[in-house]
Amino acid sequence: MERSVLCIAGALFGRPFLLEAKRLGWRVYLLTEEKYLHEAWPRDHLDDIFAVPDLYDEKVVRNVVTYLARTIRFDRIVGLGEFDIEVAAALREHTRIGGMGETTARYFRDKLAMRMKARDEGIRVPDFVRILYHPDIAEFMERVEPPWVLKPRMGASSAKVRKVYHAGEVWECLEQLGDKQSSYLLEQYVPGDVYHVDSVVWNYKPVFAVASRYGVPMLDLNTSGGIFTTRMVRRNSDEDRALKKMNAAVIKAFGLKQGVTHIEYIRSRNDGQFYFLEAGARVGGARIPDVIWHATGVCLWHEWARLELRDDDRYAPPKPARNYGGGIFTLAKQEWPDMSAYTDPEICWVQRKRHYAGLILASPDPDRVEELLAQYYPRFVQDFMAHVPPDRAKV
Repeated sequence: MERSVLCIAGALFGRPFLLEAKRLGWRVYLLTEEKYLHEAWPRDHLDDIFAVPDLYDEKVVRNVVTYLARTIRFDRIVGLGEFDIEVAAALREHTRIGGMGETTARYFRDKLAMRMKARDEGIRVPDFVRILYHPDIAEFMERVEPPWVLKPRMGASSAKVRKVYHAGEVWECLEQLGDKQSSYLLEQYVPGDVYHVDSVVWNYKPVFAVASRYGVPMLDLNTSGGIFTTRMVRRNSDEDRALKKMNAAVIKAFGLKQGVTHIEYIRSRNDGQFYFLEAGARVGGARIPDVIWHATGVCLWHEWARLELRDDDRYAPPKPARNYGGGIFTLAKQEWPDMSAYTDPEICWVQRKRHYAGLILASPDPDRVEELLAQYYPRFVQDFMAHVPPDRAKV
C-alpha cells in the first residue's frame, strides 16, 4: 500500500526533503500559506499542494487537515521549517499520527522551556529569568550585571531580540509589551564566539554531527550589520570534542528520538566555557546544510527524510567525507552581483540570486578555509555588502 506524508512549510523551504520523500516511494503532499502557493515548489514531485490563509491559525489548520484525511491516509506529518515544528506536532497529537509530540517540540521551540530543561539537566546556560513575577525580574537585574538580552520565547535566530543596558529600559520594554510580556525572557548577555552543531539523531544520540563557528553572531549582524560567515571547526580539537559532548547531552535531555538538529552554543570570552543557547529540531538555515553537504557529502535533508520515512527500525548513518567547509553570504547592493573575480579552486558553489552574493568553500585543510574567509570578508564589504532592516533580511 502506498504511504503518504504531509509536509508543512510556511515558506519556500525544504525542497530536498520533498524530492527525497518522493524518491523513497512516498506520496508527498504539501500544506503552505496562500501567499506562498505560487512559489517554485517542485510540483512534479508533489501529489498535491494545499494552502490556508494563516498556517498558524490552529483551528483552521486542524479542520483543513482532518477534512483532507477523510480521503487521504496520512502516515506521517513533518514540519520542515522552524515555525512549522509546532504546527506539525499539534497535528500529530490531534490525529495520533506517530512522531515528535508537543512536549518534545516545546523544547525545540520555546526558549524558556529549553533553558529550564537544560539547566535542570546540569547543562550550562546563560543566567536568565522568565518574564512573569516582577519581583523575580527585579532580583535578577540586581544580581546579574548588564547588558541583558530581552528575547521572545518563540522565534528563529535573533528576530525581535533586543539588548538592554539598564533596569529602566527593561521596565519600559515590558510596559510596551503589555499582555505579551510573558512570551519573553530576560537573559544575561554573554560576549563570545557563537557556534552551531548540526546533527543527525538516531535513538536519542547524534550519529553524525558537524561543529562549526559563526563569524559575526546573528544578533550582532541583525543589529549592527555585517556579513554572514560560518566554518567547520577542526575535527577532534578541544572545542570540537567539548561542543559534541554538550550537544549529545542536550539532545538526550530534550528527548529527541530521531531527526535532525541545529543547536547553537556560545563560548564565553570571560571564562572560556561553552554555554547552550538554543536548539531547533530541523535543518539549519542560511545555507549551512549546503556548506556541510559540499564538505562531507552528507545531505541533512535527505537523512531527515530517510529517518522519518523509514520502513522499519533500522537506520544506517551516513559515511561522511573528511573535508572542511565554509561559507560567506551577504545582501548585495547590485541586482545581480558579479562574482567572476573570485576564482580560488576551493570555491565549490556560487550563489545566483537577486541582491545576494555568496560562496561556499571546501578544502581538506580547515586553515585554508579560514584564510580564504578572512581574505573575502573585506572584499565582500567593498564589492557587495548592503544592509537592510532585520525584518527584511533573509539569507
